[in-house]
Amino acid sequence: MPEFRLVLDTTFFILHYFSADGTVHSRTREVLRRCRKIGNRGLLPTIVLSEFYAQAAKRVGSEEAKRRFCEVAESGLDIMVLDTRVSEQAGVLRHKYREKVPWGDCIIAATAIMARVNLILSEDPHFTMIRELKTKKLNDLSL
Repeated sequence: MPEFRLVLDTTFFILHYFSADGTVHSRTREVLRRCRKIGNRGLLPTIVLSEFYAQAAKRVGSEEAKRRFCEVAESGLDIMVLDTRVSEQAGVLRHKYREKVPWGDCIIAATAIMARVNLILSEDPHFTMIRELKTKKLNDLSL
């Protein structure tokens, strides 16, 4: 089986925790399982944690959002911090795409580029503008 390497966007975790569709939840669990297998790599940019907390708090309140935030942070995914290299690359992307891609998405994309992972799993259409990366939606990912 080929390596399973991807960056998970905030929309992935929103689906994982808040979709009422059992098939969606089954697919997100399988993605997380594969991301944690030896030889595979599931990357989690720190900005995704921030965005997820804010979105979760709107839906279920601060205490439950904190619990879910900790669950994601301790899930065994590779957490990638926003450092100066990622910051510079995000600025390059933001400029290159004439500020049409939001800062958060530029940071997530820059994290992927710096980690040499060329696939982002996201429902967000902004990522499709970034030619340096591939983007797939959950339903389009082969599992």
